Amino acid sequence: MKCYRKILRIPWCDRVTSEKVLEKVNIQNCQLMNNIRKLKLTYFGHVKLHNTLEKLCMEGMVEGKRGRGRPKRRWSEDVPEWLKSPATRAGATAQDRRLFRSLVWKATSSPDPP
Repeated sequence: MKCYRKILRIPWCDRVTSEKVLEKVNIQNCQLMNNIRKLKLTYFGHVKLHNTLEKLCMEGMVEGKRGRGRPKRRWSEDVPEWLKSPATRAGATAQDRRLFRSLVWKATSSPDPP
């Protein structure tokens, strides 16, 4: 994205989304986004498969107040959106490796939504 922005001479201070930059470059299916999606989903499946500290951290809640403003988007919120199922069902599906791999393949082989 940095290279595309440099080619199009879009300064870093301009608030231009990555989708708009890809439209200007005329790229419909971004392989980079599919790779990121695949890596996130496989890591999610790996964490959900084993009882580890990472799983405890991902499922746990932090006590106290959060800061002002809109909460930042977490990658664990992307997983249910990409798999088109709730996070609890996605976690249960991760227990069956073959099924989860097929779901990851379906989620990463389709083109990015507009």
